[in-house]
Amino acid sequence: MRHIIQAVAAGAFLLAGTASAAAQEAPATTAAPAATPAGIPLDSPWRRTVYEQANTHLRHPSWGVRHSERNYVLGMTLAEAEGLNVDADVLFAAAFLHDWGGIEPFASRGVDHAVRSVELAEPFLTDAGFPMEKFPAVRAAILGHMYDKEPEGSEAVVLHDADALDFLGALGAARLLAATADRPDYDQALGRIKRFAVDIPPRLKTAAARDMATQRIAVMTDFLAEVRRETPEGARP
Repeated sequence: MRHIIQAVAAGAFLLAGTASAAAQEAPATTAAPAATPAGIPLDSPWRRTVYEQANTHLRHPSWGVRHSERNYVLGMTLAEAEGLNVDADVLFAAAFLHDWGGIEPFASRGVDHAVRSVELAEPFLTDAGFPMEKFPAVRAAILGHMYDKEPEGSEAVVLHDADALDFLGALGAARLLAATADRPDYDQALGRIKRFAVDIPPRLKTAAARDMATQRIAVMTDFLAEVRRETPEGARP
Protein backbone atom coordinates (compact mmCIF):
# COMPACT_ATOMS: atom_id res chain seq x y z
CA MET A 1 0.00 0.00 0.00
CA ARG A 2 2.84 2.34 0.88
CA HIS A 3 4.32 1.82 -2.59
CA ILE A 4 0.98 2.61 -4.22
CA ILE A 5 0.64 5.86 -2.23
CA GLN A 6 4.19 6.86 -3.16
CA ALA A 7 3.49 6.15 -6.84
CA VAL A 8 0.30 8.19 -6.80
CA ALA A 9 2.08 11.06 -5.09
CA ALA A 10 4.91 10.95 -7.62
CA GLY A 11 2.42 10.95 -10.48
CA ALA A 12 0.61 13.91 -9.00
CA PHE A 13 3.90 15.77 -8.64
CA LEU A 14 4.80 15.09 -12.27
CA LEU A 15 1.37 16.21 -13.47
CA ALA A 16 1.62 19.41 -11.44
CA GLY A 17 5.05 20.11 -12.92
CA THR A 18 3.77 19.49 -16.44
CA ALA A 19 0.79 21.80 -15.89
CA SER A 20 3.04 24.48 -14.49
CA ALA A 21 5.39 24.25 -17.47
CA ALA A 22 2.47 24.33 -19.89
CA ALA A 23 1.12 27.43 -18.18
CA GLN A 24 4.50 29.13 -18.52
CA GLU A 25 4.74 28.21 -22.21
CA ALA A 26 1.16 29.17 -23.13
CA PRO A 27 0.93 32.61 -24.76
CA ALA A 28 -0.70 35.22 -22.58
CA THR A 29 -4.02 36.45 -23.84
CA THR A 30 -4.20 40.21 -24.46
CA ALA A 31 -7.01 41.78 -22.51
CA ALA A 32 -9.18 44.29 -24.33
CA PRO A 33 -8.21 47.85 -23.36
CA ALA A 34 -10.45 49.49 -20.80
CA ALA A 35 -9.94 52.94 -22.28
CA THR A 36 -8.29 54.75 -25.18
CA PRO A 37 -4.86 56.35 -24.62
CA ALA A 38 -6.64 59.60 -23.69
CA GLY A 39 -8.77 57.78 -21.12
CA ILE A 40 -12.05 57.56 -23.07
CA PRO A 41 -13.93 54.61 -21.53
CA LEU A 42 -14.34 51.49 -23.67
CA ASP A 43 -16.96 50.18 -21.29
CA SER A 44 -19.27 48.38 -23.70
CA PRO A 45 -18.78 45.78 -26.45
CA TRP A 46 -19.89 48.19 -29.18
CA ARG A 47 -17.44 50.87 -28.04
CA ARG A 48 -14.61 48.38 -28.12
CA THR A 49 -15.67 47.29 -31.62
CA VAL A 50 -15.79 50.88 -32.88
CA TYR A 51 -12.42 51.71 -31.36
CA GLU A 52 -10.83 48.54 -32.70
CA GLN A 53 -12.13 49.38 -36.18
CA ALA A 54 -10.78 52.93 -36.00
CA ASN A 55 -7.47 51.95 -34.43
CA THR A 56 -6.88 49.16 -36.95
CA HIS A 57 -8.31 50.47 -40.24
CA LEU A 58 -8.75 54.23 -39.94
CA ARG A 59 -5.13 55.29 -39.72
CA HIS A 60 -4.09 58.51 -41.42
CA PRO A 61 -1.65 61.22 -40.27
CA SER A 62 -4.29 63.94 -40.67
CA TRP A 63 -7.76 62.40 -40.29
CA GLY A 64 -7.16 59.08 -38.58
CA VAL A 65 -7.88 57.61 -35.17
CA ARG A 66 -5.74 60.12 -33.24
CA HIS A 67 -7.69 63.00 -34.74
CA SER A 68 -10.92 61.21 -33.78
CA GLU A 69 -9.79 60.78 -30.20
CA ARG A 70 -8.90 64.46 -29.94
CA ASN A 71 -12.29 65.39 -31.39
CA TYR A 72 -14.14 63.38 -28.75
CA VAL A 73 -12.12 64.76 -25.85
CA LEU A 74 -12.37 68.34 -27.09
CA GLY A 75 -16.06 67.92 -27.92
CA MET A 76 -16.81 66.83 -24.36
CA THR A 77 -14.75 69.77 -23.05
CA LEU A 78 -16.75 72.19 -25.18
CA ALA A 79 -20.03 70.63 -24.05
CA GLU A 80 -19.09 71.11 -20.41
CA ALA A 81 -17.93 74.69 -20.98
CA GLU A 82 -21.15 75.56 -22.82
CA GLY A 83 -23.50 73.67 -20.51
CA LEU A 84 -24.73 71.53 -23.40
CA ASN A 85 -26.43 68.20 -22.79
CA VAL A 86 -24.45 65.79 -24.98
CA ASP A 87 -24.99 62.05 -25.35
CA ALA A 88 -21.53 60.55 -24.91
CA ASP A 89 -22.48 57.45 -26.94
CA VAL A 90 -23.50 59.58 -29.91
CA LEU A 91 -20.37 61.70 -29.73
CA PHE A 92 -18.14 58.63 -29.39
CA ALA A 93 -19.60 56.90 -32.45
CA ALA A 94 -19.59 60.08 -34.54
CA ALA A 95 -16.09 61.15 -33.52
CA PHE A 96 -14.47 57.80 -34.29
CA LEU A 97 -16.31 57.21 -37.57
CA HIS A 98 -16.81 60.71 -39.04
CA ASP A 99 -13.86 60.58 -41.46
CA TRP A 100 -14.16 56.89 -42.35
CA GLY A 101 -15.49 57.68 -45.82
CA GLY A 102 -12.47 59.83 -46.66
CA ILE A 103 -9.81 57.21 -45.94
CA GLU A 104 -8.68 54.68 -48.53
CA PRO A 105 -9.81 52.08 -49.41
CA PHE A 106 -13.21 53.12 -48.03
CA ALA A 107 -13.63 56.37 -49.95
CA SER A 108 -15.97 56.44 -52.92
CA ARG A 109 -15.14 58.69 -55.87
CA GLY A 110 -17.61 61.53 -56.25
CA VAL A 111 -19.22 60.96 -52.83
CA ASP A 112 -18.69 63.51 -50.07
CA HIS A 113 -16.63 61.86 -47.35
CA ALA A 114 -19.18 62.65 -44.63
CA VAL A 115 -21.99 61.10 -46.67
CA ARG A 116 -19.83 58.07 -47.32
CA SER A 117 -19.00 57.82 -43.61
CA VAL A 118 -22.71 57.65 -42.78
CA GLU A 119 -23.21 54.94 -45.41
CA LEU A 120 -20.48 52.87 -43.81
CA ALA A 121 -21.33 53.64 -40.20
CA GLU A 122 -25.00 52.62 -40.16
CA PRO A 123 -24.63 48.89 -40.92
CA PHE A 124 -21.39 48.73 -38.96
CA LEU A 125 -22.94 50.19 -35.80
CA THR A 126 -25.98 47.94 -36.20
CA ASP A 127 -23.77 44.86 -36.24
CA ALA A 128 -21.66 46.22 -33.36
CA GLY A 129 -24.70 46.45 -31.08
CA PHE A 130 -24.91 50.24 -30.94
CA PRO A 131 -28.29 51.50 -29.64
CA MET A 132 -29.61 52.42 -33.07
CA GLU A 133 -32.38 54.65 -31.74
CA LYS A 134 -29.50 57.12 -31.29
CA PHE A 135 -28.23 56.79 -34.86
CA PRO A 136 -30.12 59.83 -36.24
CA ALA A 137 -28.03 62.00 -33.92
CA VAL A 138 -24.86 60.20 -35.04
CA ARG A 139 -25.82 60.82 -38.66
CA ALA A 140 -26.44 64.51 -37.98
CA ALA A 141 -23.09 64.87 -36.20
CA ILE A 142 -21.14 63.18 -39.00
CA LEU A 143 -22.89 65.15 -41.75
CA GLY A 144 -22.36 68.45 -39.91
CA HIS A 145 -18.80 67.98 -38.71
CA MET A 146 -16.95 70.07 -41.32
CA TYR A 147 -16.31 73.73 -40.48
CA ASP A 148 -18.33 74.97 -43.46
CA LYS A 149 -21.47 73.01 -42.46
CA GLU A 150 -24.38 73.99 -40.22
CA PRO A 151 -24.57 71.39 -37.43
CA GLU A 152 -27.92 70.32 -36.00
CA GLY A 153 -28.05 69.05 -32.43
CA SER A 154 -25.75 69.35 -29.42
CA GLU A 155 -23.46 66.49 -30.43
CA ALA A 156 -23.20 67.88 -33.95
CA VAL A 157 -22.33 71.36 -32.64
CA VAL A 158 -19.50 70.23 -30.38
CA LEU A 159 -18.09 67.81 -32.97
CA HIS A 160 -18.22 70.58 -35.59
CA ASP A 161 -16.28 72.98 -33.37
CA ALA A 162 -13.83 70.34 -32.13
CA ASP A 163 -13.10 69.26 -35.70
CA ALA A 164 -12.61 72.88 -36.77
CA LEU A 165 -10.27 73.63 -33.85
CA ASP A 166 -8.14 70.66 -34.85
CA PHE A 167 -7.41 72.51 -38.10
CA LEU A 168 -5.98 75.41 -36.09
CA GLY A 169 -2.82 75.99 -34.06
CA ALA A 170 0.31 73.86 -34.07
CA LEU A 171 -1.76 70.68 -34.39
CA GLY A 172 -3.63 72.13 -37.34
CA ALA A 173 -0.41 73.10 -39.09
CA ALA A 174 1.06 69.65 -38.45
CA ARG A 175 -2.07 67.95 -39.84
CA LEU A 176 -2.15 70.09 -42.97
CA LEU A 177 1.54 69.52 -43.66
CA ALA A 178 1.12 65.78 -43.10
CA ALA A 179 -1.71 65.76 -45.64
CA THR A 180 0.67 66.81 -48.42
CA ALA A 181 1.62 63.11 -48.71
CA ASP A 182 3.70 62.65 -51.86
CA ARG A 183 3.18 66.12 -53.30
CA PRO A 184 6.38 67.69 -54.64
CA ASP A 185 5.97 70.70 -52.31
CA TYR A 186 3.80 71.95 -49.44
CA ASP A 187 2.48 75.12 -51.06
CA GLN A 188 -1.07 73.83 -50.69
CA ALA A 189 -0.59 73.18 -46.97
CA LEU A 190 0.88 76.62 -46.33
CA GLY A 191 -1.97 78.18 -48.27
CA ARG A 192 -4.54 76.31 -46.23
CA ILE A 193 -2.88 77.25 -42.94
CA LYS A 194 -3.12 80.90 -43.95
CA ARG A 195 -6.71 80.58 -45.23
CA PHE A 196 -8.04 78.50 -42.33
CA ALA A 197 -6.77 81.05 -39.81
CA VAL A 198 -9.17 83.51 -41.45
CA ASP A 199 -12.05 81.29 -42.62
CA ILE A 200 -12.63 78.98 -39.65
CA PRO A 201 -13.01 81.24 -36.58
CA PRO A 202 -16.20 83.02 -37.77
CA ARG A 203 -17.83 79.63 -38.39
CA LEU A 204 -17.34 78.33 -34.84
CA LYS A 205 -20.65 77.88 -33.03
CA THR A 206 -19.61 78.00 -29.37
CA ALA A 207 -18.05 80.80 -27.37
CA ALA A 208 -15.65 78.31 -25.78
CA ALA A 209 -14.33 77.26 -29.19
CA ARG A 210 -13.93 80.88 -30.28
CA ASP A 211 -11.90 81.56 -27.14
CA MET A 212 -9.65 78.57 -27.84
CA ALA A 213 -9.24 79.62 -31.46
CA THR A 214 -7.64 82.95 -30.54
CA GLN A 215 -4.40 81.41 -29.25
CA ARG A 216 -4.33 78.82 -32.02
CA ILE A 217 -4.59 81.48 -34.70
CA ALA A 218 -1.71 83.37 -33.11
CA VAL A 219 0.39 80.19 -33.25
CA MET A 220 -0.42 79.69 -36.95
CA THR A 221 0.37 83.31 -37.76
CA ASP A 222 3.70 83.08 -35.95
CA PHE A 223 4.48 79.82 -37.73
CA LEU A 224 3.91 81.31 -41.18
CA ALA A 225 5.97 84.37 -40.25
CA GLU A 226 8.82 82.13 -39.10
CA VAL A 227 8.67 80.17 -42.35
CA ARG A 228 9.06 83.43 -44.25
CA ARG A 229 11.95 84.55 -42.02
CA GLU A 230 13.82 81.29 -42.51
CA THR A 231 13.40 81.25 -46.28
CA PRO A 232 16.35 82.83 -48.16
CA GLU A 233 15.48 85.93 -50.16
CA GLY A 234 14.14 85.02 -53.56
CA ALA A 235 13.77 81.34 -52.65
CA ARG A 236 10.54 79.45 -52.03
CA PRO A 237 9.79 77.69 -48.75
